[in-house]
Amino acid sequence: MFAGKTFSWLGWALLEVFVAGFVVAQNTAPAAQHPGMAQTPPAPARKSVAFDDFVDSAIRQERRLADLMHYYKPVVETYIQEEKPDPDLGTVPKGDNYFLSRLDLTGKAPANVPFEQQESFKQRVEKTLTQSMQPFAAAGFAQAVFPDLNHFDRHNYTFEFVRMEVLGEVRCAAIDVKPRENSINRGFVGRIWVEDQNFNIVRFTGTYTSKALSKRTFHFDSWRVNTLSIMWMPAYVYTEESDPKDPSSHGLWFKAQTRIWGYDLEHAGDHKEFAKPLTDTPAWVDPKRHEASQDLSPAYTLGKTTYTAEDDVVERLQVAGLMAADGEVDQILQTVTNNLLVTNDLDIAGVRCRVLLTTPLESFVIGRTIVVSRGLLDVLPDETTLAAVLAHELAHIVLRHSLGDGYLSSFSVAFSDLETFAHLNFRFDPAEEAAADKKGLELFSKSPYKDQFASAALFLEVLEARSSQLPYLLRGTFSNDFGGSHLVGMQALANSPKHLQMDRLDQISALPLGSRIKVDPWSDRIEMIKSKPVRLLTASEKMPFEVSPFFPYLKRLDGHEKAQAGTQARQSGDPHLHE
Repeated sequence: MFAGKTFSWLGWALLEVFVAGFVVAQNTAPAAQHPGMAQTPPAPARKSVAFDDFVDSAIRQERRLADLMHYYKPVVETYIQEEKPDPDLGTVPKGDNYFLSRLDLTGKAPANVPFEQQESFKQRVEKTLTQSMQPFAAAGFAQAVFPDLNHFDRHNYTFEFVRMEVLGEVRCAAIDVKPRENSINRGFVGRIWVEDQNFNIVRFTGTYTSKALSKRTFHFDSWRVNTLSIMWMPAYVYTEESDPKDPSSHGLWFKAQTRIWGYDLEHAGDHKEFAKPLTDTPAWVDPKRHEASQDLSPAYTLGKTTYTAEDDVVERLQVAGLMAADGEVDQILQTVTNNLLVTNDLDIAGVRCRVLLTTPLESFVIGRTIVVSRGLLDVLPDETTLAAVLAHELAHIVLRHSLGDGYLSSFSVAFSDLETFAHLNFRFDPAEEAAADKKGLELFSKSPYKDQFASAALFLEVLEARSSQLPYLLRGTFSNDFGGSHLVGMQALANSPKHLQMDRLDQISALPLGSRIKVDPWSDRIEMIKSKPVRLLTASEKMPFEVSPFFPYLKRLDGHEKAQAGTQARQSGDPHLHE
C-alpha cells in the first residue's frame, strides 16, 4: 500500500543480550570515524528494560492514548469489497459497501456517527446493490483502532515476547497477546508491536474471540502513526475474512480498508474563518475539549473577511475534515490543468485544484475550483488519464456551467458537519455533462497528452468492466456517478479498439486503492507516494480498483515536529504528552 516495507530482522534480534530478563536495547558506543569525516551525532543511549516493565509501560501508554482519544472526533472511513473466485486472477470483487462517520470514544465502546447522505444517493445505491450487505457495520471496523479499549491489562491478558523487528525506521518488540481463561468478556487475540523508546503500540494484528465482539469484527491489521509529540494515533486498518460458508476452502469473503484522519480539525481551513469557537455544544462543557466547528454559518462568523463563494465552500469542507489542506498534490494537479489551459490558448483566471479526502471516485467543480477525490487519484494509472479527467471538469468552467445560487444559499444556513452531504450538491444535468464531454475532448485533443489517448481508453475499459461490482466506489458523494462522463470523449473512447487484457503484466489499466496518496491523519495534509513501481510477477497483483493491505513506512517525528506538537499537546488537555 505504501512505499515502506516491514522487515523482520530475526538474525539481528538473536544478537540481543538477555541477562536477568528481557533486554529491549543496550547502550552502544559510537563507531570510530576518520578525522576528515563529518561527525555524526551519536544515537541517544537507551537503558535496558526488563520484559515485565516493558509490558507495563506499554499498557500505561495504551491507557493514556485511550484517554487522549476522548478529546478528538476524527473522521473514520471504511470501504469494503466482497470477493469471488476467479480462475485467472485468484479473486475479484463482486460487491462493495462504504461507511463515512465520525469516531466517538466518549462512551464505553467506539461509536460511529455517520455523515448524513442525500436521500437520492441512498436510493440509487440501494437499487443497484445485487445482494444484501447486512453482515457489515461501521462500528465493527472501528473496533480495531484499539486491541481492547477498556480492559487491556495483565489481569485480562497474557503477553509473550516473540522477537525484535524494525517497522520502517522504528525498532519494536513483537509480542503475542491472548486473553486469560477467566476473561470471559475480553476477546483480542493476536500480536502487538511496541516501539522501544516511549513504549507505544504502533501496530497490532489479530481478531476478537469473545461472543460480544466477534459478531462485529473480523481479522484485522491495525497501524498507528506518530503525529502528536510522543503519541502514536490510529490511522489505518486493513481487514479481511475467509468465506464463513466454507472455511475449509480458504476462499476470501471480503477485504476492507479503514482510514482515520481529521484529528486536528480545530486548526483546519485555509482562512481559519470557520475555526472559531462557535459550536452546538453548550458553553459550560469542558473547555479543554477539541471539537470541529459544528452548526456554523459563514455569514455569522466573527471577524469575517470577504472571500469568494467557492472559498467558503472549500473552507467548510476542510473544517468538516473532508477536504485536504492546500499542498503539493494540488500543485501537481494545477500543473496538468495549466498545460490544458496554455495549449488551448485559454486565459481564465482563478482556476485551481483541490483534493477531497474520501475514497469514492469522483470529480466536480465548485465555481472555478476543480475537485478530485483521493480515491480517484489513487487509481489513475498515469498523467494522461489524469489530464482526461481534468479536461472534462475544465470544460464545465470554459462553458460557464453553474449550479446557480441554490447550493450557496443552502450553504449560508447553519448546518452540522455531519449534514454536509445533504447541503452541498455539485451535480450537473445530463445535457451539461454531454456538452462538457464534447468540449473536454476538444481541449484534450489540443493538449500535450493527445498522443497518449490509449491509456485513458484502457482506464475506461476496466472501469466499465468493474462498474457493476463496485457501485459504492463509483457513486459520488457530492457529484454525478463517476463513469465515462468524467473522462473526455466518452463516445470516442467507447468506439476505440478494445484491447484490455487482464492477464498482461505490462498493461496497467488502473491501480489498487491507496497507490498514490499518503494522508497525514493529524493535519489532513497529503503527499504523493514516491516509491518506485514494484515488478509484477502475476496478473493477480495488478488489482485495478481493489482494496489491498496497508504497509506504512513508520518513523518518529523529528525534533522540530515534536516542538510544534508540544504546544498542541498542552492544548489537548494532557500536559504530559510532550517530552
